[in-house]
Amino acid sequence: MRQEIDNLFKDIDEIPLFYIESGSRLWGIASPDSDYDVRGFHLQSKKQYFDFKKHRDIIEVMDGDFDFVSYDIDKMFGLLLKSNPTVFEWIRANIIYFNELPDWTNFRQDVITNFDFKALFHHYISLAKGNINLMETGKKFTYKTAFYCIRGLLSADLATRQIIPELLIDDLFKQFDNDNDVLKIAKETLDRKKSQKEKEEVIESDKQKILNAIKEFTSQLAPKEPNSSNKRQKLESVLTDYSFNLKMKFYV
Repeated sequence: MRQEIDNLFKDIDEIPLFYIESGSRLWGIASPDSDYDVRGFHLQSKKQYFDFKKHRDIIEVMDGDFDFVSYDIDKMFGLLLKSNPTVFEWIRANIIYFNELPDWTNFRQDVITNFDFKALFHHYISLAKGNINLMETGKKFTYKTAFYCIRGLLSADLATRQIIPELLIDDLFKQFDNDNDVLKIAKETLDRKKSQKEKEEVIESDKQKILNAIKEFTSQLAPKEPNSSNKRQKLESVLTDYSFNLKMKFYV
């Protein structure tokens, strides 16, 4: 994968910084036909950075099972400042293909320490509700849809308790002391997802049981929304200092 990334940046001006595996492979739930979802961020070239014209802030490549998305560092840090849970997963990823960032471990820990659990909660609840709608309307009731929905609910539950959800699914399961109905279904659907193709439909006799358990769990979480951590100012300081030092390293 490192070679794929190196080849991609041979023909463009941007400077690659950090790339990881996202999605099902990162979570340990890949199906036999899962794509490689490579995500990360780059720095504009010195020429682009000092140009008066605005340059693109995202690079997207889809080539077979290679799905690549890269954000300009300013866009990436702007999302981190808003405690965007998607990019928060990226910086916590354990499958790292490319990392040219200085003092990464300390920076990563500073971001994690100052992240907002309220933002995490809303992201995962919203993710779950979107998948519930797909299942209720019959548009998509696959094992993948059901599992992604439940993973979101379990992560939201942990956010209500100010606990950062683990990315690897086996580790996420271990964060719960007892097997509730949703957790039991998660384990069952995970086994089916891993062994079947991505678009495998849930068998008809199980659909209502799964949907009822998911909706009940969602309703229980709604009143537990956590308060904001109020650490935005500290997080902004961390991101500002790191961005300044990084740009000094590459541009001066």
